Amino acid sequence: MQDQDQVTQLIQDARRFVMYHKGAIESYPLQAYASALLFSPTGSMIRQLFQYKEPKEITIRPAINDSWSACLQTLEGHSSHVISVAFSHDSARLASASLD
Repeated sequence: MQDQDQVTQLIQDARRFVMYHKGAIESYPLQAYASALLFSPTGSMIRQLFQYKEPKEITIRPAINDSWSACLQTLEGHSSHVISVAFSHDSARLASASLD
């Protein structure tokens, strides 16, 4: 059961890694080995597993939190403050309203 828990945690961490670095990975895939690892939390399982891939020539490392932020995703699209948000009954869609 412990192995299964570790695999689940690894999958969840990998998902967070991809979500957090999605833009950089889509534009510059090789950055997953360099900056994406460096800018991931120090306690990230993905960072710990692939730490050997971090570029050795970078000697000054950024100060990074130990764990992922509680924020899973940021929605963009409005140019003004969002004043209302609602989910559909089946939770498949999200609607937002703004004064823009």
